[in-house]
Amino acid sequence: MNLGLCTIALQEESIEDALATAADAGYDGVELWGKDHVGAPERCHEIRETAAELGLEIPVYGSYLRPGTPEYDEEVETELERAETLGASLIRVWAGQEEYQDATDDHWADVVRDTTDLADRAADRGLGVTVEKHEGTVTNTEAGARELIEGVDRENCGLNWQPLFEFDAETILEEARSLAPLSNNVHLQAVAEHGDSWHDRSLLEDAYFDVPTILEAFAETGFDGYVEVEFVTDDLEVEAAIERDREFLESVVGVDGER
Repeated sequence: MNLGLCTIALQEESIEDALATAADAGYDGVELWGKDHVGAPERCHEIRETAAELGLEIPVYGSYLRPGTPEYDEEVETELERAETLGASLIRVWAGQEEYQDATDDHWADVVRDTTDLADRAADRGLGVTVEKHEGTVTNTEAGARELIEGVDRENCGLNWQPLFEFDAETILEEARSLAPLSNNVHLQAVAEHGDSWHDRSLLEDAYFDVPTILEAFAETGFDGYVEVEFVTDDLEVEAAIERDREFLESVVGVDGER
């Protein structure tokens, strides 16, 4: 496992400052925020060079492309071009705009069709796809995430797993064990108590769920991707919080990325 920082955690900073902060904190790489941190495709060359100079990989381009929506066809090639130009290994996407339990048959079919199309287009560029597990999409549940990834059935398409705070600690761990074999990227953020709002984020070491055991579940499947800090607590200065979370994760996975 490698340790990464999602630059959305530093969304108030310029991309140059965000990259420098990530490097200073000791991260291996960054997931680039696909809104304000990445602009026109030609800008991607500069970002890639800056990251390389700082010793940072770019494992993921965090796009907001949504397979299964009308905008997909209009945006897919531009987003893939950005990911390729950045030198990313994966493009992060969102699975439609309806939750699994509410999704119509037509919407589900559209999401599967477009995600399959995306995986094939990405493969032509040497890229992989990571599908965000998130509320408001068909991957909001374990069943939805599994059914989508297995339905697409492409080697280069996996799940971007993350804990959802609506679930208790036991459910989060069970879900991690179930979905780790289907995942190619991990996002982490935390709150200290089940039911707390994302406004009350804590350090990862204070999470109400068992981060070390969750990462052990991923390690047991042979997961060799990135574990990325997505958001941090407001209780510390952002640079201090980012460094504390990295230090905690390093203590869990080891300096060589192996448990």
